[in-house]
Amino acid sequence: MTQNFILIGMPGSGKSTLGQALADELSYHFIDTDDVIMDTYHHTLMQLIQAHGTEGFIEREGKVLMSIHTNHAIISTGGSAIYHDEAMQYLKKTGAVIYLKHAYSDLTARVGNMVTRGVVCRGGCQTLMDLYQERCPLYEKYADITVDLTRCSVQECNRRLLCAVKVYLGQQSKS
Repeated sequence: MTQNFILIGMPGSGKSTLGQALADELSYHFIDTDDVIMDTYHHTLMQLIQAHGTEGFIEREGKVLMSIHTNHAIISTGGSAIYHDEAMQYLKKTGAVIYLKHAYSDLTARVGNMVTRGVVCRGGCQTLMDLYQERCPLYEKYADITVDLTRCSVQECNRRLLCAVKVYLGQQSKS
């Protein structure tokens, strides 16, 4: 039986907001891995990226992800978690990975400045579109469940996510 649900997706996809609401609905713990990274290293994400570079940040993020040992949790990962295969394989063993999928046009207003937000891009992304094109195939690769949240209100996104999780849990209880 699945113990955790791990949320992946682009910056601005709602991993933290929707994750907290889902955790409350299911009476699960909520973990935001960006907060865990900042608490572990005592720096903001942007400071860590500046100090250690993209690959150094990815390595640190991966270590933090693999240090999470919990049950019945909703885990909101940083959007760059998918760059660390070993960490993603570890997370998949602890639960179901849910890709919060949005159309590119939905994300443009939500993301703001990629640099000040502390966004990591392996391919030298200059724009949000570059980042979107680089990451979406990786989100799809790791997802056990994909929830399309294109053009939905926060309430509708919450409903779609909860519905997908309940369907998944129902399938798990039958096997």
